[in-house]
Amino acid sequence: MSADIERATLWFLTARGMTAACANQTAQTQLSAAGLFAQSVLGFSEDVCIEGKSPARIERLSLIDCLAGVAALPIETREKFLTGALMIALLDRKMDPSEVRWASALASAMRLNSAQVEECCLGARILTDMLHPVIPMN
Repeated sequence: MSADIERATLWFLTARGMTAACANQTAQTQLSAAGLFAQSVLGFSEDVCIEGKSPARIERLSLIDCLAGVAALPIETREKFLTGALMIALLDRKMDPSEVRWASALASAMRLNSAQVEECCLGARILTDMLHPVIPMN
């Protein structure tokens, strides 16, 4: 369980970095999306999420700690983390330059190639569309 809590803390730090980069969205929507992603995609229990994002755990870390931490994750987890961060950025259907910079920093730290990043982008777009479907106007 300790390893899950460490990964959850790293996820919420990653999500917090993207949330800080997002200028045009409400933090509550982003935090809700981060929690939903943590449980549904990353498979963390609610208790692990609560402990992982607790101020005692997360406030002692910096974005440099985040970049170092994501670099050490297994490849499939790195891809999930980038997909989740991109999903948070895309909740408003666009990415601001600061969001692109944070996503780029994550992808570089994770040592993902362009094909892997493209797959993460596609996955993020699909998840965003599931959370906020576009309803065509007649």
